Amino acid sequence: MKKFIQDSYLFIILFLIFLLKEPIYKLFTIKDNVYTPMRCSITESDYNKLLEFNEIDLIYETDYLNTYIIYKDIYNYLNEITIRGGKDKDLKNNVVIYDNTLVGVIDKVNKNTSIVKLITNNKSKISVKINEEVGILMMDDGLLTVQNISNNANILVGDRIYTSGIGITKENIYIGTVKEIKKNTSGIEEVIIVDYQLNIKDLLYVTVIKEDL
Repeated sequence: MKKFIQDSYLFIILFLIFLLKEPIYKLFTIKDNVYTPMRCSITESDYNKLLEFNEIDLIYETDYLNTYIIYKDIYNYLNEITIRGGKDKDLKNNVVIYDNTLVGVIDKVNKNTSIVKLITNNKSKISVKINEEVGILMMDDGLLTVQNISNNANILVGDRIYTSGIGITKENIYIGTVKEIKKNTSGIEEVIIVDYQLNIKDLLYVTVIKEDL
């Protein structure tokens, strides 16, 4: 009888270990990340897609890292994402892109994860250029815009928008095109509405440009 009870306890313990092995593994493998939104699960199919993603044709001549998104808050997905790779991959304030288009800039680096501030973040301000004009890329009332542009600037709908290289952001990274041109409230500057084609909500993978900035 005593042996039967001992065997029953052993069976229960082993069963509990089986049930809890995945949560315990996650706890110890992402322990440096204090950010706690919704986790993006990576399936075998997703992993195979990542292998295909590694074959992308990167137009920027620099060292880079292809990685996947670990966390994305469904209520906050336009502000920031968390990606795999941090100090262990020698990441800093690096630029993050997808399909050769700007996604954001790494804002915080942990041991093996990094938080990316997206260009759609209300606090994000990035220097950009349209033809010969330089302005500031920022969110305004839910729209991605370029502001601080002269009223007599030579800009047309359809013109392409790139990073200017002023600040920490690498130059000539594509962002989008001019969708609409408006006047600001004073009437002396133009506000450019950006046609930004990336659907950040559905992104699974990104590329980190690792060139020192």
